[in-house]
Amino acid sequence: MVPTAQQHDLVIIGGGPGGYAAALYGAAAGLDVAMVENRRIGGTCLNRGCIPAKELLQTAEVARTVRESGRFGVAGGDVTLDFTTSTDRMWSIVDQLVKGLGGLLKSRKVTVLDGTGTLGADRTVTVTGPDGAVTELAAANVILASGSVPRTIPGFEVSDRILTSDEVFQLQAVPSRVIVIGGGAIGIEFASTFCDLGAQVTVLEALPQILTGVDTDVSKLVHRSLEKRGITIHTGVRVAGQDTGLDSVTVRLESGESIVGDAVIVSVGR
Repeated sequence: MVPTAQQHDLVIIGGGPGGYAAALYGAAAGLDVAMVENRRIGGTCLNRGCIPAKELLQTAEVARTVRESGRFGVAGGDVTLDFTTSTDRMWSIVDQLVKGLGGLLKSRKVTVLDGTGTLGADRTVTVTGPDGAVTELAAANVILASGSVPRTIPGFEVSDRILTSDEVFQLQAVPSRVIVIGGGAIGIEFASTFCDLGAQVTVLEALPQILTGVDTDVSKLVHRSLEKRGITIHTGVRVAGQDTGLDSVTVRLESGESIVGDAVIVSVGR
C-alpha cells in the first residue's frame, strides 16, 4: 500500500447500481468504504436509462390515453405535447432520486469521491478529479463496477441526428420521423414511446424477429400490437450506412432500400 494514500477497507470504482449497492452492503457490514464516480451517482439506470426512460414512457402513455379517450365516452380532444415540461419533470425525478441516494450513502458514512478512478498496483486507486487534482486511495479490497457504454455501428457515429440511449434524453423536441436500429427491449421501448409522443417510427432489426430471446408467440404479439399503433417494423434487414443532411438523415440498407428520418436511435446493446 502507498503510505500517503487514504486507507479504506473497500474502494469501489463506479457509482452505478452495482457500485452503490456494494458500498451500502459493505458499510452495513462495518467496513470503511470509499466509492469513486466520474459522473453522477446512480449510473446509467438512474441518469441515462431506466428512470428517465420510464418517465417518457409514462408521458407517452398519458398522451395515448387522452388521444383514445373517446373510446371510453370521454371527450379528450386534440393532444398537445409540451415536451419541455415533460423533460423538466423527467430531470426533476432523476435529481430527486440522485439526491436521495447521495443522502443514503452519506448516512451510511460512505466516502464518495468525484473523479475518475484508475486501478494501480497493490490495490491502490488513483482518483483524478474534475479540476485535475489527484487523490490516492488504498484498500484491502477493490471492486470494479465501472459499467458499460452503448454499442455503436461503424458509420453511425453519434451526432445531432445519430443518437444512442445516452443522447436520447438530451432531445429538445420530439423528432417527426424516428428510425430505431435494433429491435431489442430498449429499442422497442423507444419505438413505443416516440410513437405515442407523435413521431412516425420505423424499427430495423437484423434478426428474424423483434425481442430476440423472448418466446416467439410473445414477440409476434408485441409485433402486431406495435404495427396496429402505426409503427413500421422491418426484420431480417441490415444497415449499410447513413447519409446525414441539413434537415434529415437517410439510412441505407444492404438490400438497396433507403429510409429517411429526422433522427436515428442506435439501440444494439451495450
